[in-house]
Amino acid sequence: MYRKPGLGDQSDWLTEFISSIDSDRRIFRATVLTALAHQIHLFESGLLPKEAALTISLLLEALDKEDEILSRDFEDVHEALESWVIERAGNLGGWLAYGKSRNDQVATALRYVTIRELISLLWEINRLRDSLIDAALMNLERRIPAFTHLQPAQPSTVSHYLLSIEYELFHHYRSIWHVMREIVDLCPLGSGPAAGSSVPMDRGRLADLLGFSGVESNTLLATGSRSFETIVLGILSSLMVVLSRVCEDLIIWSTPNFSLVELPDDHVSTSSIMPQKRNPVTLEVIRAKAGEVMGCHFTVLSVMKGLPSGYNLDIQETNESFLRAIDTTKGSLKVLSDLIRRSRFRESESEITLAQFIAEELVRRRGISYREAHSILASALRESGWDLRKAVHSLGLELPSSYEVKVRGGPNPESLKGELEARRRLLRDDISRLVEYEAEKMESEKRLIDLARKLAGRSPQ
Repeated sequence: MYRKPGLGDQSDWLTEFISSIDSDRRIFRATVLTALAHQIHLFESGLLPKEAALTISLLLEALDKEDEILSRDFEDVHEALESWVIERAGNLGGWLAYGKSRNDQVATALRYVTIRELISLLWEINRLRDSLIDAALMNLERRIPAFTHLQPAQPSTVSHYLLSIEYELFHHYRSIWHVMREIVDLCPLGSGPAAGSSVPMDRGRLADLLGFSGVESNTLLATGSRSFETIVLGILSSLMVVLSRVCEDLIIWSTPNFSLVELPDDHVSTSSIMPQKRNPVTLEVIRAKAGEVMGCHFTVLSVMKGLPSGYNLDIQETNESFLRAIDTTKGSLKVLSDLIRRSRFRESESEITLAQFIAEELVRRRGISYREAHSILASALRESGWDLRKAVHSLGLELPSSYEVKVRGGPNPESLKGELEARRRLLRDDISRLVEYEAEKMESEKRLIDLARKLAGRSPQ
């Protein structure tokens, strides 16, 4: 439709090659709402003829016509939507493009969708945080070794391990929350192709109609950059690395060699030939999907790195990878949350993990430096065949049943219980803020549709 007056028709196979119509389904509703806000603002400002209110009515109708509108051969959702409106409204439909470019419309629709997808993602992070806190409280005194280099290192607990994961999730949660509120939640609409339009539009009003918290001030940035995608993808890649490492731990711990955790039956599969097998398949898939998310991140970076400033059609190729990364991360969080909540952890003590504390005891008893104590105990261990009990006896000491080490952030059950209660309160605060923010976005969309219905002569619902 756009090219025919100046360039003529394009071969169907070339249109199909550059078309984003299939991936645009993810932003269809947001695209219609963006067009609706634009038309309402023009109407309010007296920039549309009164009869052009028909376009508002048709856009309301279009919200429920996704399959019909996107079933045609167009370059993208914007061309398909405008063509659909013009077919029904004639020349009045041409007002849809007044003062609006595809560039600012798609940027707005994508940010609109991203906010809602990130809200959904944050809910999944919070569910996993909740599962971890619950499991940690149930395993406060269940002892396991802390590992370094996959070797038993120090005495720890299941609770201490699970809490370490919750902390990492919290850091990523807050990072996404900040990026969503301060970077993504800024409206590009009214930026035109790159430097605005001569049509006198109030960009603040456009942002308000769509429920954005503010305006993306620079019009060139608003339309020609997807840095918000790369920032979000960087956080998602980091988050998936955390999940992948947790999966690796649990895969190893679930083996008979370690036997530190029993995974839920529906998270494992068996062999086609070996009936004893309990293969940790959901964990393995999450571990693989971490690579997929990092691949999506690299794809978007690779597309953007060679582009001149301003909008280029290469940018449309980032949308699919970006949204797929969010979907994959959400799915992985959901699966891991369920697995953590239903897994059964087992206790396993290793005397050798007390070696550091024995060396520290030697310092206190003999008044020697730690390096000397370290050397003395290491020699005794070697001579005893790495049997800590024998080594300790050879030094004239007794091996205690345990050490109560009360270090801030350590595995002491008494300290951990208070810390977990504090983490629960923090999680509740995060949930309350998320509920409020999500409700604001839902209400803003309802207000937009109700206003459109009023202007179109329909009853608000």
